[in-house]
Amino acid sequence: MTVAPAEESLWRHRDFRRYWHAQAVDVTGNSITSVAIPLIAVVVLHATVMEAALLSFAEKLPPLLVALPAGALADRHRKRPITIGAALVNAAAFATIPVAEAAGHLTLGHLYVVALVGSTATVFGSIARISYLPALLPPGQLLEANSKLGGVSSLSDSAGAQLGGALVGVLGATRAIYVDVVSYVACAVLLGRIRTPEPASAPRREGSTHRKEIAEGVRYVVSHPTICPLLLTGTAFSAAFAFLNTLWALFLLRDLHFSALALGTAMSVAGLGGLFGALLVRNVVARWGPARVMLTALAAMPITELPLLLASPGLPGQIAITAGLFLQMACAIAQGSTQRSIRQSVCAPAMQGRMMATGQWITFGSRPLAALLAGASGTWIGLRPTLTLGTLALTIPFLVLFTSSLRSMHEVPTAPATALGKEA
Repeated sequence: MTVAPAEESLWRHRDFRRYWHAQAVDVTGNSITSVAIPLIAVVVLHATVMEAALLSFAEKLPPLLVALPAGALADRHRKRPITIGAALVNAAAFATIPVAEAAGHLTLGHLYVVALVGSTATVFGSIARISYLPALLPPGQLLEANSKLGGVSSLSDSAGAQLGGALVGVLGATRAIYVDVVSYVACAVLLGRIRTPEPASAPRREGSTHRKEIAEGVRYVVSHPTICPLLLTGTAFSAAFAFLNTLWALFLLRDLHFSALALGTAMSVAGLGGLFGALLVRNVVARWGPARVMLTALAAMPITELPLLLASPGLPGQIAITAGLFLQMACAIAQGSTQRSIRQSVCAPAMQGRMMATGQWITFGSRPLAALLAGASGTWIGLRPTLTLGTLALTIPFLVLFTSSLRSMHEVPTAPATALGKEA
């Protein structure tokens, strides 16, 4: 595996630092919201199990609807302006929550709309931002970049969750959302200061249309011998995780009696676990190879859910759940950074946006259905049995990757395969 020489350290790359800081402030703000929104829904608006599931459904639906057009857009236009615009749309959408609460008009319907709008903007922004990274850096630095981004995301997630719990206690759940609004604006400013010229998009071929380009991207991904198995694994993982996360906060708040501070602390420690995974991933991939790292991480994921299933209300249960979340996020970040670096490295440059978009469409497209199934299951059989089903489903991603040809991959590729590049 190629490692960037010391004189090319990413910390000396001014525009990568701006990209990195934009990621940090964005994730910090989102983490505050991830604490505040469940509290608004459950405590302030008294959401039922199905209403909580519908909120999760609204948040998870946009990737299924707009990911493919977003990818074609990212490959047809410069990506940085798209990421900036998406951040500003998110800022405007989330600002309406505390405004509506102050006016006495905040409802679950309002939260559903904000979830839809915010998630749609995030799809456009994240696809453009992730597919922009290979234009900013050479292939040999992508694993390092993704591990650094995974690390700062986890650290920011940890700090944001802890800060979110504190802010909710001081300001209230709705007014804490203002911090997320500020973070989106700061993210847009930082991305706007990047000065590395972005290569112009390839000219559209004669007779090509937006629909044909989308179809071309889908064909490219599903026929790719490396990208396709990774996305199938990611889809199984994403669906199981979405099923669990739909009711996770509700279970902690209602059945295990977590306070806002306890919820924020658990999410904060989980973020530190992600940082731990990000710091280790380059070394463990270099020593053991990407396949072993991903398989080990996926095999550990169901085990990390056991404390949640076995815990009772009280401090010992909170500590056990938090420890499980630490390990869970370490594994998630390690395998996620590895598979993303592989996909970016083997993908032809002209297909980066559509590859990321098709990946989100396939991987995240399962989440809305998983959220609805979780809501129905939680209503019919209860929260703990439903979370048990989700834990069993977490074994499937390991089996998908283990039975693929990638189980013997010993190093992360550093350049797109020639034949596949010609297809693009």
